[in-house]
Amino acid sequence: MIYFHGGGFLLGSVETYDQATYLMANLTRTTLIAVEYRLAPEYRFPSGLEDCLSVSRELFKNGNNYKINSNRIILSGDSAGGNLALVVSHSLINDGYRPYLLSLLYPSLQFFDFTLPSYRLYLKRNILGVLNENNLLSMSKGFNVRYLKKKSHCLLKSSSTIKSNIGLIHIGSCPLHLIHNSFKIGIDSTNWSIEEFLNNLVFWFSRSPSRREDYLKVAKNLSNDIGKFIRRFIITRWLNAGPIIERVIEQWTNLNEYFIRFIPMNYKILLNNHHYIQIKRILETKSTLIRLNFLVFLYHNIYEQILIWFQQTQPLIHVLYDECEQLIRRLFSCFINEDLIQNKTLHELINISFHNQTNQKCDSKLEIGEATRRGLNNLSDEENKSFFSDIRNIYSSITKELIRTLPLNNDLLRHLQCLHPIMRHSKTSHISIMNIARSFPQMIIPDDIDRINAEWYIYQNEKIPNEWYEKTNEYHSIDYYWKNIFTIKTNTGTDKFIALSKLIKCVLSLSHGNADVERGFSENAFLLTDDRSLLSDASINGLRATRDGVKFFGNGKPHEVPITKALIDSIRNAHSRYCIDLEKRQQELLIKENLKKEQQIKNNCFIKKQNNLYDEQKFLHKNLTNIQKMIDEGTERLTKAISLKDFKEIETSLLLIEGGNKKLAMTNTHIVYNTNQLNQLRKKQKK
Repeated sequence: MIYFHGGGFLLGSVETYDQATYLMANLTRTTLIAVEYRLAPEYRFPSGLEDCLSVSRELFKNGNNYKINSNRIILSGDSAGGNLALVVSHSLINDGYRPYLLSLLYPSLQFFDFTLPSYRLYLKRNILGVLNENNLLSMSKGFNVRYLKKKSHCLLKSSSTIKSNIGLIHIGSCPLHLIHNSFKIGIDSTNWSIEEFLNNLVFWFSRSPSRREDYLKVAKNLSNDIGKFIRRFIITRWLNAGPIIERVIEQWTNLNEYFIRFIPMNYKILLNNHHYIQIKRILETKSTLIRLNFLVFLYHNIYEQILIWFQQTQPLIHVLYDECEQLIRRLFSCFINEDLIQNKTLHELINISFHNQTNQKCDSKLEIGEATRRGLNNLSDEENKSFFSDIRNIYSSITKELIRTLPLNNDLLRHLQCLHPIMRHSKTSHISIMNIARSFPQMIIPDDIDRINAEWYIYQNEKIPNEWYEKTNEYHSIDYYWKNIFTIKTNTGTDKFIALSKLIKCVLSLSHGNADVERGFSENAFLLTDDRSLLSDASINGLRATRDGVKFFGNGKPHEVPITKALIDSIRNAHSRYCIDLEKRQQELLIKENLKKEQQIKNNCFIKKQNNLYDEQKFLHKNLTNIQKMIDEGTERLTKAISLKDFKEIETSLLLIEGGNKKLAMTNTHIVYNTNQLNQLRKKQKK
């Protein structure tokens, strides 16, 4: 493969593309030759193209010298490189050579519209080689987490493989985002306009004290309860959907009184407000309250438990697969016939045609919540039919999205279940731990794998107290359990589990989601109190470290942190450490300033030298023009002298021309030298 890098004909090099070309060569199993062609503006067109042509022609003509089959040469390039690859292929075809394949990555060819004048004129003449509308594969998609379909990336190593291919460990995306996105997709599969309704409610009262005051008065007159406003609704924010919709249901009577009766009587000018029109339309729809009750049921029955579970800080990677499986089973139990899901494996479940209504429960058995079902008595038969059709669409859309996005086919996550204490004596746990060990070639060498094999058998036969993993009503954290396991010693006092501890520590470092990471932003905002200005990274890290220390040593209570001698000594030495750190920073700042001054001096020298060379170049070109005029004058005088047969004038003209040619050669030599000096300066500046 001959590869031409991109960069708009003026950027890039084989070095900047080294990783990409190396990876491409490995994946395609080809000998890849990257061309380092000359770039603009130092070299004018077609210098770069000529370099690409000369390399390509040499390989096609003398491929045997390089142990290359000239009949199987691929031309490839990205962006500007794609343009060069196509132009080179056309030139080679005209020379009698035929590339085996063209692979053009987003080439600079304006290939989105084949009706443009240039295409209409030249495409049929094969000027553009093999390019036409029939063999063009165009792929484009907006970057949206909801629509992004992730394929097995070339850098991601399959978790089920036992080969020692070093790469990234693929455990899927953050399930929290995926699960909440499925909730949005389920709502969007209907025309309920719930999201728009909630946003309009928030907008109506935001930054309007008079409206808020009127609403509170209406609520107080209607009952003794205090009116509550609707919080801002962001459907992708964890745990907000259910409580906000519950607040709307709680304030339903107050909202109807305010929007349906109070505003038409007191603020008729607002009746044409488009937000008011949309809110009133939703409030007057009989099925709106029923829909909201169903969404609250969906939140509590499907989402709440697992969303809270995913936000824990303890390692949960070993139960991630099981939680995803239980979510799917819980979802199927809401709308799929029981005889189809009983005693079924996960693989059998996800292959059920859940879109097929014959596999779904009848309307009376669909799980929609008691509050929802009681409200159906107020709807007509046609409205009931439409409502249940929407319910089926919601369940089907959520199921489809979760099956598509959750890591249900990830073998590594499935094998990680063996780390749970209750799986210790499972018949499949030994197979699972070996698969896990082979999935970490970055950390686990073959000798360690053999040792893990032996240590796992020892672990299975070890007498382990139940107190190591059982609390009163729940299990201890998995890292607490394995910490105790790794304290077990042999009869000689050495650690009993060495390779296994190395593997378990690697596994437990994998995150079950992004909640713990993203929680840091909220904690930073909490630390930034009213009496503080914006903090530097060092200040934030210091405050976070103090907070984490209190949490670790005092269970989150400062007065319970043990006061030790080491802590007192550390506080006493805090000022001296601060002074040392301050002095170190001042020295670093001084060094940076000196380096900056030195660089400025170098830049000034460079600019001065460059300006001198430019002045010299300008002077040489001016001399070149004068010399050319002198030669032209000598030539003109020679022509006249020959016609007049004036031999003295002929001799003078020849001397004039000869002197001009000598000066011309000398000046050209100086110009070439001057140009080389400028090029060397530019290269030094790039470095």
